Amino acid sequence: MISDKKKVTKINRSFVQEEEKKRERQQTAAGKHRRGLIRRLTALSVAGVLLAVVFTVLLTSQWSALEAKKAERAQLEQKMEELKAEEAHLKQEIENYNDLDYIAEIARRDYYLTKPGETLFKLPDESSKKAD
Repeated sequence: MISDKKKVTKINRSFVQEEEKKRERQQTAAGKHRRGLIRRLTALSVAGVLLAVVFTVLLTSQWSALEAKKAERAQLEQKMEELKAEEAHLKQEIENYNDLDYIAEIARRDYYLTKPGETLFKLPDESSKKAD
């Protein structure tokens, strides 16, 4: 038994320690590199998510503003149609008021005016007959 122990020679202790230190440095460097990689990927992911949220908020606000503008445009187009109809009605009234026969009819109906020698009779409306 004693002879077995003497056959094994010890390796230079300083060399073994240097190799172990190299291995530890390589492992710590790989760990640091891996941690740095994870940190960079996490930061990039957070930045990507923030950009996605910002763009989503912007698109949503622009979409709602666009829908509001469309509704306002439809309302304004409807109002424009009403104003065009009113304009046509007013133009017709202008033409009517330039017509002497129309003016005479209005004077008889509203102001009870008559031509010389003419007698005006006012008959009750159909609605007042039904109410009695």
